[in-house]
Amino acid sequence: MESPSLAPPPAADEARCQSHPDQAVLGTCTRCGTFFCALDRETVNDKDYCTTCATRPEVDYLEAFRLKHWGKRDSWAWFVGFSALIYLAAGARLLMREGLRDSGLMVGLISLAGGTVGVCFWLGLPFARLALCFVPIVAMVTSAFTVGPGAISSGIWPIIVTLSIYQNTRNKLFFKEEVSREALEKAWNLYANNAVARTGFLLGLVGLLAFPLAPVALLCSIIGLRRVDPTATPPIGRKGQAIAGIVLGAVSTLGWTAFWVVTRLNQFGQAH
Repeated sequence: MESPSLAPPPAADEARCQSHPDQAVLGTCTRCGTFFCALDRETVNDKDYCTTCATRPEVDYLEAFRLKHWGKRDSWAWFVGFSALIYLAAGARLLMREGLRDSGLMVGLISLAGGTVGVCFWLGLPFARLALCFVPIVAMVTSAFTVGPGAISSGIWPIIVTLSIYQNTRNKLFFKEEVSREALEKAWNLYANNAVARTGFLLGLVGLLAFPLAPVALLCSIIGLRRVDPTATPPIGRKGQAIAGIVLGAVSTLGWTAFWVVTRLNQFGQAH
């Protein structure tokens, strides 16, 4: 009877994992340099880390972003909540004014139903996320019967908005829906990646119409550009927006300054 084969002993010069002596070392942690084996190696965003570093927010920043917004109301939730109050008030007022007449009763009840769905959406009740998509559809159909077919066109945009809310990653996190890492990365880039550069770009657009925001846009964009580092963890991007913000801020500042100087010179000339 043959004895069972035993695994060959490890070579004397083979590095062993400190936490798992029976395992060979596979590499070192990208962050702290600690040796790891197959049992404690964690791969995050195509980089290898030890188990301890892999859980740090600055390493797995997508998971940190998910946990930060998990179950937390986003701007869409507040928008729907305030809209729900308007629907409820309008529906109640319509019922009190129109009484039990057919058209007023139908529109009033639909307004109350839509407002109720909006309140449930604000509360984060799971069914309300899908139910919200049907509110503008029902309202559009009702308007077509009470007002006329021409009212259908006015209901297109509300349908588009509710579908956008339904697909929004940030709103899915509020409802505690699981999302892919690809969707998380897009949401992180939109909401968290180099917010200073993004703010500078937006202020640069507004600064074309409002002088006080122009120099602020220029300053934010310069700071945002200096922060850009694609090799950092997490990577810091928005270089294009930072450059665009600098251009917009500079043009707005120079344009408004020139306008102020010309205005003052004209006033001075008229006074003398």
